[in-house]
This record gives sequence, C-alpha cells and structure tokens, in this order.
Amino acid sequence: LGSVPLISIMGYVDRDIQLLCQSSGWFPRPTAKWKGPQGQDLSTDSRTNTDMHGLFDVEISLTVQENAGSISCFMQHAHLSREVESRVQIGETFFQPSPWRLASILLGLLCGALCVVVMGMTIVFFKSKGKIQAELAWRRKHGQAELRDARKHAVEVTLDPETAHPQLCVSDLKTVTQRKALQDVPYSEKRFTRKSVVASQGFQAGKHYWEVDVGQNVGWCVGVCRDDVDRRKNNVTLSSHNGYWVLRLNEEHSYFILHPRVINLPPSTPPTRVGIFLDYEGGTISFFNTNDQSLIHTLTCQFEGLLRPYIQHVIYDEKNGTPIFICPVSWGSEREDPA
Repeated sequence: LGSVPLISIMGYVDRDIQLLCQSSGWFPRPTAKWKGPQGQDLSTDSRTNTDMHGLFDVEISLTVQENAGSISCFMQHAHLSREVESRVQIGETFFQPSPWRLASILLGLLCGALCVVVMGMTIVFFKSKGKIQAELAWRRKHGQAELRDARKHAVEVTLDPETAHPQLCVSDLKTVTQRKALQDVPYSEKRFTRKSVVASQGFQAGKHYWEVDVGQNVGWCVGVCRDDVDRRKNNVTLSSHNGYWVLRLNEEHSYFILHPRVINLPPSTPPTRVGIFLDYEGGTISFFNTNDQSLIHTLTCQFEGLLRPYIQHVIYDEKNGTPIFICPVSWGSEREDPA
C-alpha cells in the first residue's frame, strides 16, 4: 500500500474551504475518492504523477461548505481490496471570522497534518521487505502476461540501409554497427543526418511486435517514428510531438521517454533486449524488458500516418561498439494459430 493520505488546506473561497488530499508510493494506480458524513461519494478533481521508481503519487481536491461534517479521503489498492483513510471534521463554527479561532484551527490542522506525515513516513520506513518483494513479483507477473499477449503479434522487421546514417553499417538487414569514421555511401533523401536507421516495413493499422537487442551499449533509442519526419535535421527533439515514440538510454544509464516532456524510467534491471509492441488503432506503444519479462512503460497517443521501427546510436565511444540488431522472437506456445 501507499502512504497514509494527508489532508491539507489549499485556500478559502468566500465561506468555502478547498481541501487537498495527497498519498504516494502506490502501484498500481489506486482508486482515490472523497466521502461525506453518510459515506456518500463526493465529486472530486484528481491528478496522478509517476515517481522515479515507477510508483504513483495521487492528489485529489475538494471544495466544501461550512458545517459539512466529517469528510474522509480514501485510497484503495486496485487489486488487494485494501484501503487507507484520513478524516477531517468541518463544523459550523469552522469559518467564523475570529482571527484567534482561525489561527487555532490552522494550528490544529498543521499539528494533525504533521502527525499524519510522521505516521506515513513511519509506515513507509517500516514496510517489510516481504511486502515490497510481493508487489514487485505482482508487477513482474503483470508484465509477463502483457508480454505473452504482445508476442502473439510478432512481425518480420528488416532495416533499410538507404536510411542509415553514413556512420552506421547495416548488415544482413538486421544488424546495425556504429563506425568511428563516415562511410562512402550514395546520397539518398531517405537517409538520416543523425545516427539513425528505420525499417523497410511501415505500419498504419493493426498490432505489431518486434524485439531489439541493444547489448551493453549505453547510448541508444528504440521505438517508432512517422515516415514523414524531417530526416535532414539533427537538432529535432525525439518526442511524440515531433513524430517519435522512443525509449532512450543515455550515457548516465538513465532511461526516459519524451511524451512530450521527459518521463524518467529507471528499470530495476537494465535491459539488453527490448520488446516493442505497437497497437495502432488502440493508440499505444509498449516497451518491455524481455530479460525479466517486465513492462517498462506504455505510451498512449492517437497515431496518424505511416510508422516505421526506429533505431538510433546516440554516442560513439568504446562503450558503444556492440552491434544493435533486430532479433527473432521466441514463439514458444505464444504464437497465434493461423487463421
């Protein structure tokens, strides 16, 4: 479970009060709601963020009137049917204009908030290793199920040498190796001026899955891009806004996605092989760490136009001499029966 909900005051509007409830450290995303004195659900505004460990931080806000009575904030685990609750009492004298009374109320709320924070920090600190391991095991099992479904849609992907940057050598239409010196290659309008290459295949419908072995390289991007991106520009940010949906590892071993802002994604185990699953009509692209069969992240977007599998070598040094290649998918029992 995540932390105990913390209820605090956002501000006052006339004789109404704005409440904010915050809780962190959840996986998966919890159900968050306010409840009134009789246990009835109250309308609320919510916001969810993901921290650097892939856990969810949740905020919900509420505006109440004087004499609202007992107001509760609930956070419920999506699969364990367990919940945590915090409660505040709003009385009829809550909004009387006496500055001394207001100061006392604020001081009381502050003390209560501090108590809740201390309780929450204590609970988080003393979470047993077994519970954390159980949650990680659940995440891995969830990712394994999604990966099995994705692999049913495995497709053949080959690289297009005419699109490869002159510093990239494409062999057997599957492997791309970064060279220190530029190669003498014929001019092509399809060729990238950054160290990238795309596949000969393009997708504008359906579900498609493929795997890329990135080895021990410490600077790469894998994913998809629109076929009509400007391949002659070097300074384009590889974000969804510019037609790129990619997972990136930089030289600091930091994994992130631009959608359109940076989403930091530190996998527990650095992948040497990445599974990519594109659901065009569903508007999602998922990245898997096939080493431990866990789901790294899923992006949601309304795709338009032709999309091509994309690979980029980010930097050149001795740490990035390993080839990156499209690898065969292990069918096992996951392959769909032919229609």
